[in-house]
Amino acid sequence: MEYTDDRYHLHVAINPKQFDLGRADLVRLQQGLEPLGERIKDFASADLLITLVRHPHSNAYHVEAKLRLPGRSLFSGDWDEYLPVAIDRCIRKLLRRVEEYIWHPDTDAEEKARQLTNLERDIVAPEDPDAGPLGAAVRDGDYRTFRMALSPYEEWLRNRVGRWLQRSPEAQARLGHDLTIGDLVEEVYLNAFEWYHQRPTAVPLRDWLERLLDPSLQILLRHPDEVAENASLARTLRETSLGPA
Repeated sequence: MEYTDDRYHLHVAINPKQFDLGRADLVRLQQGLEPLGERIKDFASADLLITLVRHPHSNAYHVEAKLRLPGRSLFSGDWDEYLPVAIDRCIRKLLRRVEEYIWHPDTDAEEKARQLTNLERDIVAPEDPDAGPLGAAVRDGDYRTFRMALSPYEEWLRNRVGRWLQRSPEAQARLGHDLTIGDLVEEVYLNAFEWYHQRPTAVPLRDWLERLLDPSLQILLRHPDEVAENASLARTLRETSLGPA
């Protein structure tokens, strides 16, 4: 399961393997994350992946946590025959790693994250989809300015593209030959430029860019003789830009 705790700007993904996580254990886990959330709430964003694995032969549980903060990913893990014990210890150790990170922060990475948050706040303008520097660049047909204005998204988008390509066996087979991560990054930017004024403006720009990943990859993977796909791809892009999530 996945959810976002807006109190702490924290996105959480919980991935149990080899067993079903009960309601009581889930509630306990979510409550146990609150001290961690309090310590990271001043960061612009954070992503937490918790993997819980049951090993039937040893009748034990392995809990792993990966927390991605600006400029740093923090890891923690623990084993125990009782799941709540393994979870509690894993979270406590992760919290100590967070404390260490706060004492010795990556200030450059934090500044980039703040710039990204400010950019999103400036760009998401439901009242006027043509407002702001991106709207002006699109009106002027100035792709270079549009592309430069989105440069704070570069690292994030490349990471998302890399993960997205892993979902496609065809893309994996062609990666490094006639397809690169940079190709898909640029295709997303190009499609964003073309469809910018028709995007759902109440959606954060980062979420909208992520929606463009799949149709952009389809465009790059299609073969030249598959002309019939053009209309379908155009429709997909239009629905991505105009429709709700």
